[in-house]
Amino acid sequence: MARKISEQLKHDPSDAQQHFKDVNIKLFCCRYWILDEWECNDLSVPFWRIYHNAVPGSTITYSGQRFTLNENVILIIPPNTAFASRLKHRHNNEDESIKGRKFRADDDTARLQLLQQVDHLFIHFSLGYPLDLANTGIIQLQVNETTAALLQSIKAACVADLITSYQEGLRAKMLISHCLMQLPDTAWASGNTDHRILKAIKHIEQHFNSRLCNEALAAQANMATNSFARLFKSCTGMPMQQYILRLKVQAACNLLHHSQKSFDEISYECGFSDRHHFSKIFKKVLKMNPSSYKRQLMLN
Repeated sequence: MARKISEQLKHDPSDAQQHFKDVNIKLFCCRYWILDEWECNDLSVPFWRIYHNAVPGSTITYSGQRFTLNENVILIIPPNTAFASRLKHRHNNEDESIKGRKFRADDDTARLQLLQQVDHLFIHFSLGYPLDLANTGIIQLQVNETTAALLQSIKAACVADLITSYQEGLRAKMLISHCLMQLPDTAWASGNTDHRILKAIKHIEQHFNSRLCNEALAAQANMATNSFARLFKSCTGMPMQQYILRLKVQAACNLLHHSQKSFDEISYECGFSDRHHFSKIFKKVLKMNPSSYKRQLMLN
């Protein structure tokens, strides 16, 4: 008589439950440019960035420490890290200025240094909660055989306008994953990741442009409002409504960087009551109004 294997054993023979950490890499942009000028005093944004410049001549300064970009170095920058950028031939110029264009197929990196230009690959992305609450700073990684091959392919895809394809998007995420794997433990903010808070934040991320009250979020977690509010602040470091506002502003920043939408359109899409409310909250969170922020964007 033939023996039957239970349906449970066919799927997973182990009795031990496994709970994996969710890492959701969301790409905002991946571009390859030539920079003539790159003089900025504060490039803080609420998402992650990766920089790689093969042509030497540019530096980034964070908290008194200077990082020189070149073909052997990748910089990974956590959200809300305030840093300054400079091109060496303009280091005495105090005016903020960004000027450049897309790297084209007929461009040659060998000529850029003679023209006092640099190439500039930049990737913007988010990881979701709690990984977007990483400690601020600049992490310098050495280019190895794996990342060198990925960088070459990604830059070629940017030049050929193929970077948004499925395969090239995966390649960009491979580079991000490889860089994240090399980050020291000190890069990550420690904190409680209670499953009830993770569930609430997932709900907030999906509905941040709607009206979300503390009572409704607490009810979803089957907790009293005050108890849930204390737990939320303990996990995220901020009250619920402040977290929601920061998420709205983060979404607005992403649209300011990566779309051509008007302030009115961004206000509506991010759940602000009107353009005035959008400007007021934006300035409260980032200490500048959306117009000033937009002027500083350009290529970064």
